[in-house]
Amino acid sequence: MDPATKQNVPTSRTHGLKLDLLFILDLTGSQQPYIDSVRSSINAICAEILGSDHVNSTRPGDLRVAFIGFRDHPPQEDSFVTREWDFVSDITRIHANLRSLPGADGGGDGPEAVTAALARALTMRWRNDCNRVAVLVSDAPPHGIGSQGDYWPYGVPGVPDPLDLAREMLKKKITLHFVACEPSLSRFHNALDFYRGLTRITAGIVVPLLDARLVPSREPSLVVKYLHALMRVRGRTADQLIMENIYAMSDDTKENVEIWSSARSLADAKARLESYY
Repeated sequence: MDPATKQNVPTSRTHGLKLDLLFILDLTGSQQPYIDSVRSSINAICAEILGSDHVNSTRPGDLRVAFIGFRDHPPQEDSFVTREWDFVSDITRIHANLRSLPGADGGGDGPEAVTAALARALTMRWRNDCNRVAVLVSDAPPHGIGSQGDYWPYGVPGVPDPLDLAREMLKKKITLHFVACEPSLSRFHNALDFYRGLTRITAGIVVPLLDARLVPSREPSLVVKYLHALMRVRGRTADQLIMENIYAMSDDTKENVEIWSSARSLADAKARLESYY
């Protein structure tokens, strides 16, 4: 861990970290080039966390892992909207759950059922006495943010506003990170800035998935190190910690992210963006 970060960590929590880690995975057809690499990278990340000095691997339950898979709503997709595999601590069951995830298939209009998956994340059986981290992996925006080709341009009826869900995550002390499958994600209007704003609400980050790899370098340790830092240092933004921001941040982009992170709702954000431009 970076010395500047470690000095902010209470001594009593440097070892024996308890972590609930939820992966929220886009299982639509456009994810096919990434799905196998995502599976192998999740295995590597779990192994590295268990092997680090932050989790006591000899004490069962210090690390628990869960999965939510999502596609889209009918009539855009008929197979399922979300499916979940609850938190387990046994590494054999973690691997079995990961293997049982459906393959990438379906999806319809471009935007997917991201918001429904975030709503499901709030109802998972999180523990009260541990760090809580959710990692969303997708190449698509949610419905209702103004992206092109959206069957539900104002959001899916009956589904909560994703900005409200992020604020609920903050209340529950769940840090949301987003892994952006590129270059697909950046082709959608508003998508990248929306996810930056969404994750900022919970003190999370956006990490690009390039060349079908879940981590931007050839080692998962950078992501693990970053997760450790974010779980320990509250009240500091992602940019102040370890990972360098590889996306260009123009003044307009910074304003867009600020609007998404501070807006009362998607409708409020889109109105403010339209007014700004």
